[in-house]
Amino acid sequence: MTETAGSPDQALLSVRDLRTWFPIRRGLLRRVVGQVRAVDGVDLDIYPGRTLSLVGESGCGKTTVGRSILRLAEPTAGQVLYRGQDLLALPQPELRQRRRKLQMVFQDPMTSLNPRMRVRSILEEGLLAFGIGETASERHERAAEALRRVQLHPDHLKRFPHEFSGGQRQRIGIARALIVEPELLICDEAVSALDVSIQAQVLNLLAELQAELGVAYLFITHDLSVVRHLGGDVAVMYLGRIVETGPTEDVFSAPLHPYTRGLLGSILSADPSAARTKAQVLGDVPSPADPPPGCHFHTRCEKAWAPCQASSPAARQKGRLTVRCHLYDPSIPQSRSCD
Repeated sequence: MTETAGSPDQALLSVRDLRTWFPIRRGLLRRVVGQVRAVDGVDLDIYPGRTLSLVGESGCGKTTVGRSILRLAEPTAGQVLYRGQDLLALPQPELRQRRRKLQMVFQDPMTSLNPRMRVRSILEEGLLAFGIGETASERHERAAEALRRVQLHPDHLKRFPHEFSGGQRQRIGIARALIVEPELLICDEAVSALDVSIQAQVLNLLAELQAELGVAYLFITHDLSVVRHLGGDVAVMYLGRIVETGPTEDVFSAPLHPYTRGLLGSILSADPSAARTKAQVLGDVPSPADPPPGCHFHTRCEKAWAPCQASSPAARQKGRLTVRCHLYDPSIPQSRSCD
């Protein structure tokens, strides 16, 4: 998909200043002595029927964003607006009903599927939880149709998860999420445990399902080749914060943020439209328990200068991209190039 997303008020789900901090406890009394700032002020917009890929190095907080949206990890602050309603303000009974429209596909299908349950019971579990299907035969037919949608045979309803390959198990995980008719799937590293050839099959299946059902995806991944395959939009995350967002083809062809440029410069790509950059990501990722002041990336950035240590950059629109970097702040006299 290459069209530009709409305005924020047209978004299916909007995340505003989301923060999820985890306490560090030490000593016999387990006193709180610090905070792990896993998610530290994230803004995202996901539009109906579109894909937003959330990409970054391991440990940057991507998975915590997905879990915080569904309140599987309880956020510290911020808003998660689903069709204008703040999910973080809902009591648990109302939140459970909203979760029908916001489902998750997990990284490891073997651990996310109950090994003691047959596929039919796994799929019908969601139907029973949300009161979908008046009779057992209706729920059975819905389960059979869910398997057909993910290109598995209805006879597979009788089997246990261990009887399937990894790719088939992930298809079952997708079927389980889709059977309750969600508007958004949060896919957390959903293909990273699969062989490359199987990855492509599952990604193609997700694209077909999106075209057929109009479901939106938040696709969490560290793999830039997966992001390129998915298209849509991409948000680049570093140490708990989003540093750049925009249409995937724009980010890949002309990235703005030094971190994005470094990520793209570190991969070998046969894609002639992918940017070739000499930018580097220096050193190691700082601890989220003690992030650097100002721009979190300044300790690893070869373009860093005094303003980067002083304050966190605001979001600025440059064409179809949104970037958080002092190199693009017109109020600061520029002493170095962005190139």
